[in-house]
Amino acid sequence: MKKKQWICLGALAAFMLFLAFSPRQNIMSTDVLNMYAPSSAAHWLGTDNLGRDVYSLLVEGGLRTMEVVFLSAAISFFCGTALGLIAAFWGGLVRNVIQFIADYTLIIPSFIMAMVFSALFGFSPLMAGVVFGIGNMGEYVNQAYNLAYVLKKQEFIDAEKVIGLGKLPILVFHVLPNICGQLLVFLGNKAANVVIQYSGLAFIGLGTDITKPDWGTLLYQYRIYMMSHPTLVIYPAAAITLLTVFFHVMFDSGSLQGEKVTIYD
Repeated sequence: MKKKQWICLGALAAFMLFLAFSPRQNIMSTDVLNMYAPSSAAHWLGTDNLGRDVYSLLVEGGLRTMEVVFLSAAISFFCGTALGLIAAFWGGLVRNVIQFIADYTLIIPSFIMAMVFSALFGFSPLMAGVVFGIGNMGEYVNQAYNLAYVLKKQEFIDAEKVIGLGKLPILVFHVLPNICGQLLVFLGNKAANVVIQYSGLAFIGLGTDITKPDWGTLLYQYRIYMMSHPTLVIYPAAAITLLTVFFHVMFDSGSLQGEKVTIYD
C-alpha cells in the first residue's frame, strides 16, 4: 500500500474509534419543547422534529453503516479472491464449479437480493452485510481470476514450479502480493457502492425502526423538512457522500490492470 493509503487507513481507524467512543446522547430521548434547536454545546448538530440529538443519530447510523461495509467487504474480498486464485491455478472442474458460483451471484443484482432477504428475515446490518458480501463476491472472483491467470504465465512462476514450490505457497507469497493493488482499487469502489446501497435500502422503508437509525432512514424521515429545515437532510446526505468519496480516495492507486483473458480448455 502507498503512503496515502496508509494515511487514509489510519484516518478510517481514527474515525471508527471516534464513532465508537465519542460522547452522545440517548437516541430514544425526545424533547418536544426543544424541537429544531440550532447547533449548541448541548446539541452539536441541533435537534430534529422530535427533539432528538441529530449528532447522536448520525453516529449510530454511521456505526451501523460501517458494520455493513466491513462485513460485506470481508466476505466478498477474501472469499472471492481466494476462489478466483484457486480457479486460475487449478483449472478444470474446479474452475468450472467456481465460475458457475460466480456467475450465479452476478445474475441477480445484490440490491435486489438485499431487498428480498431483508423483507423475509428483517432489516439489520448483519443481514445486509452478508447479502451484499455474497452478491459482490462474483465480481471479485472474476477480477482475481483474470489477474492471476495472466500472472501464472510469467517466467518467474514457471521457475518456482521447477524448483518444487507448491501451488499454495506460490499463490500466497508471489501471486497475491502482485495482484493485491488492483484488487484494492476494486475494493474501494465496491465499498463505496455498499454505502449507497445500504442507505438506499433504508430510504425505501426497510429501515423504519427509529430506535436503530440509519443514514438512509434519517433521509427518509427528514425529507418533508427539506424546505423548512434543510440541515436535517444535509447532515445524513453529507455523511453518505463523504464516506463514499473516502473509500474511492483511499484505494485510488490507478486503474485496474487486469487483462481480459480468453480461456482455452
